[in-house]
This record gives sequence, C-alpha cells and structure tokens, in this order.
Amino acid sequence: MTDCCELRSDYSKIEDCKNLSEVIYYHAEHNPDRVFIYDVRSERMYTFKEFNLAVEKTANYLLSFGFEKGDRVTGVIENSPEFCFFYFGVIRAGGIFNPMPFTSHKEEILKNIRLVDPRLVVIDGRKEKEFNDEEKKDILFVPVGVEREFEKSLQGLQDQLICRFKIDENSPACLYYSSGTTADPKGVLYSHKNMIALTSSLCRGFKFSSAGDETHIIMLPLGHTASTNYSLLPCAYVGGKIVMGESFWHIRNKIWKLIEEHRATYMEVVPTVLYSILNIYHNHPGNDISSMRYVGCGSAPLQKGIQAQFQERFNLKVANLYGLSETGPTHIDDPLMPGWKPGTIGVPLDVNEAKIVDENDHELPPRMTGEIVIKGDNVFVGYFRNEAQYKSVVKDGWFHTGDLGYKDETGVYYFVDRKKDLIIKGGMNIVPGQIDEILMLHPAVKEGVTIGVPDEMFGEEVKSFIVPKDGMSVTPEEIIDHCAKYLPKMKTPKFVEIVDDIPKTHSGKLLRKKLRERNK
Repeated sequence: MTDCCELRSDYSKIEDCKNLSEVIYYHAEHNPDRVFIYDVRSERMYTFKEFNLAVEKTANYLLSFGFEKGDRVTGVIENSPEFCFFYFGVIRAGGIFNPMPFTSHKEEILKNIRLVDPRLVVIDGRKEKEFNDEEKKDILFVPVGVEREFEKSLQGLQDQLICRFKIDENSPACLYYSSGTTADPKGVLYSHKNMIALTSSLCRGFKFSSAGDETHIIMLPLGHTASTNYSLLPCAYVGGKIVMGESFWHIRNKIWKLIEEHRATYMEVVPTVLYSILNIYHNHPGNDISSMRYVGCGSAPLQKGIQAQFQERFNLKVANLYGLSETGPTHIDDPLMPGWKPGTIGVPLDVNEAKIVDENDHELPPRMTGEIVIKGDNVFVGYFRNEAQYKSVVKDGWFHTGDLGYKDETGVYYFVDRKKDLIIKGGMNIVPGQIDEILMLHPAVKEGVTIGVPDEMFGEEVKSFIVPKDGMSVTPEEIIDHCAKYLPKMKTPKFVEIVDDIPKTHSGKLLRKKLRERNK
C-alpha cells in the first residue's frame, strides 16, 4: 500500500472538509451524539460517533481483502445502514464505490460487473439465491437485517484505519450506474470535488439547516443518485438525520406517521410515488405534518396537475426538481418563494452555470427552446473507459444534457422534453411531453406517455399509451376525442393503446425508448 498519511483532526468548520469521509469525521468530533441514521425496518439508530466507527471498521474490512487506493467496489444493497457503511467506507479507504439498485436483475448486475471490473462485489445476502455456484465465487454476500450481523463480523477489526490514504479531490469517488433512458447504460465517474461542491451548493440552495433539525425521509433506492444527492449526502454535510425506509412500498402506509414522529422536514420522491400516495390517501391523513417544508420530486418529468392535486389534498407543495447523473441536481425550484407557481424547474444552483443553446451552441434568448447545457464543479469527470463519449457531450467545459428547455426573462428555467424523444411529423417538431400533459387531464388516466411511430407519409405519427386509473376504463376513441379538444390535428394522437403499465427505469423514468422499440 502507498500514500499512507496521518488522520487530520483539525476540522474547525465543515468548509474545511475536502471529501465525504472528512465530513463524517467532522460530525463525529463536533456532533458525536447527534442521530444520523434511523432505520425504519430494524429500528436501529446511529449517532455520528457510532456511524463513523462503523465506517472506519468497514474500511478496514475492505483493506483485509487486499483493497488498494483507486480500487472499485460494486455494491447491490437495499436501503439500509449497511449500504451507508460501504458507501462511505469505500470512500474512506481511497476507493471508488459503484452502487446499483437492489432491484437489478442478475444479468444486469453481471453485465455491469464485466464493465466495471471491480476489486470487490458486495451484494445484499437476500439476493444470494439468484446466483449459481460459479457466479458466487467472486461475490461477498452481506447480511442485511435486524440482527446487526454484518456489524458483528466487524467486531474484531481495529477502531482506526490501518492505512489512511491521501485523497486527491479530483480523483473519482463514485462510479454511478446510469440506467440510460435513451442509450445503453454507462458508468458516470464523480469526483470528491464534484460531490463536495454539489452537496454544499445544494444545502445552500435548498436552505437545509445545520442546526440539527434537518430530518429527511428516504424511500427511493440508494442505488440511484436521487435520494443520495438530495438527502443522504446533504444530511451528512449539515449534520442532519435520515429516516430510512427500505423502499416506498415498505413504508407507504406509514409515511405521514413517520413524518409526525420524527418531525421530518423533507422527502424526495419520483412522479410514480406521488401518483401512488394520491391513490393510497384519498384524504388528508390527519397526522401533524407541519414540520415538512415541501416535497421534492425528480428523476422524471412531473405534470403540473399532479403538483396541484397533491398540494390541494395534503396542503403540501411539491418542488419540480431537475438534474442528471452526470451533474447531480442543477436547479432549485423553491415552492416557498413568493409568487411561486408550478411548472418550472427553477433557477440554477450556485455551483453551476446554465444556458439554453441552439444546434450550433449559440445561446438563445428568453422563451426560445433549445438544449440545456451546464458548466460547473458539479459536472462529472468522465464516463468509465469511454473518453470519446465524454468528449462528445462535454464541450469547452459545457455538459450537453440532451434535454430541451427554455428560460424566461427572470432567469427561471423550464424543462420541455428529452431532445431524442422529439417526434418529427412531416417536418414539424412535436414535444411528446406536451401531449402527455393533455392526456393527464382526462379523469380516467393514471399514466400517459407519447412516442413517435414510423409512418410512410409523415415519417412519424403520434401514438399514446394509457394506463387507466384503478377501477376505471377508457377507450382509445375517448382519448383521441379528449386530445382533439386541446391540440391541433397535427399533434393529436392518431393511435392510442390501453396498457396495464408503462416501462420505466429503476428510478421511475419513463422508457419511451422501450415503447419505440416495440412499435418499429
């Protein structure tokens, strides 16, 4: 092992910290008895002092396998303290953590392992039965549950790291698995500097408090970046508390009770979770949820109608959040601002610049739709083993998101749709997301998504897919007539298919790509 160094112990303020490992050290020193994690499933609770010790021992556990600086660890672990031990433990040991969703299929996991070529693969023990004996040879299956079994395996390890590496802030800390809504999955390399710059900026933009009263409900899978970026890392940074659910489905019937009991201030969701909450709770639950400032919703486009319906039923506003795996969150849509109205993605965080450009990268004036591009310390440092792809999307420091949007005269940004999802019918550009908004106005529609399908005359024709609300039915003809009331003939769907569900990524993004593949 090389580059060993002594532990710094002079963190006088959080701004001194250059990586997330140092952030945990800071709170272990300055706020040792403050609760960092409460695990809903097991009712386990960890103060920053206790959590820091578990991270330290997990790092030593990794080193016992011959782990070295820069090595990669693939982790497939359901939301749990164990996930967090490995997330921060790999960083502390100078490595790169590659999280994957717990719900990933075995073949998807093996494909990612072949790409990443990790030193270690750590998988939740409950998935062991999915792998054959040959595949199991190179996998560590971690017991996750109520008996603290993994922690027991750490008991014989030292309380201080055997070898502490000097961590270059520009070196990768995480290799995020991007599920790819428009392309094949890829590995997004995120550096220590990216993480600290983004997390500190997000805490400023979202006004997350460092006074010890920040409490976030986590229910989205930590194998994705949403709850990691919006809750796990910000709570670590400001010294807040995480109330961790295994998943939305495990805590769906007690979300409001958890908010009341823990005086939660924020939770991050995706649109499908909002739909589900609205279907589960037909009236305000009656719990005291006054501690909640608002709900954040990201990872997929959010219809304005759902924002309004959620606010009306629960007296709780929903922020429409925007970001990518390559940048993390880039904007703040603060619904508590005077004059706020739903439908925007807000203004850029102070970590990055944003602008709207045309196909020649010329900046466009307000109200003109073009591609959203981002520049700042939050922009990732590369795609794993694919420099050519990185150079194709990062030009002169500007990351080209592939998303269409515009900004108004006040600098507020609006998301329109994915650039590659545009329908080109007879030379006319049609934004499918705008048709989706109209579909959602129909009282029988639970979900609606639109794509372009091949057409001999126009090149592409408009087709929509509809999932009816539970207990309701609707015909294709009714949907077409409904759309014709709001849309010109050129944009009105010619075809409508009623389906049981719409394909999505693990993080809830609509997979228009899958629908297009089925309808070639």
